[in-house]
Amino acid sequence: MVVDPTKTVIERARRAAGLSQQKLAAWARTQQSSVSEYESRKKSPTLEVVERLLEAADAELTFKPIIDFDVRQDPDIGQYLVPERLWSVPMPDCFSRVQVLGALFKSRRPRVWDLSVEAERIAYYEWAVVRGTADLLLESVDGILLMQVWERLNVPQVIREAWQPAIDAATAPQDTQPRDPAGLSAWLAKEIGVEWRPVRPRKRPH
Repeated sequence: MVVDPTKTVIERARRAAGLSQQKLAAWARTQQSSVSEYESRKKSPTLEVVERLLEAADAELTFKPIIDFDVRQDPDIGQYLVPERLWSVPMPDCFSRVQVLGALFKSRRPRVWDLSVEAERIAYYEWAVVRGTADLLLESVDGILLMQVWERLNVPQVIREAWQPAIDAATAPQDTQPRDPAGLSAWLAKEIGVEWRPVRPRKRPH
């Protein structure tokens, strides 16, 4: 999904929910004029107000890590990009149908891939990893799905070696404290009156 940088997060959430400014304002217990001023950047809302407006639009404010790419050159394949780490593409975008201008393949017809079909996803990833721009990669190549087919991709060895550190880092074991998803175990322990002690990370032999 292409994000319009000219639109505020409030307007994007409102439009995605199919709401008018008046309806969003009513659900968020504010004035339509305030929503209009926020969206036109004439007035800056507090974080609390942004969260309330997004909640009314069935959305939430989250953070997304910025992925940096290293631009490299190869005498045979030309310029290509190498990410510092992998990223995720939300569903259903990671399984959507994608289209690329045929001129990029010296063809009059556009190329279309169905990313829900593994064979087509592999074919698309093979092209995108070699020829894709940063924005194209970030919006269509999912890190987990890429790792699943990485060994089967037919890509130049120079690109495979360049991307390998990001692949390895994503799958490396982590010596960190186990997570308590959604804090469920800690909450349950408190409810039943038992002590909750997170397991300490295991020390790996050197």
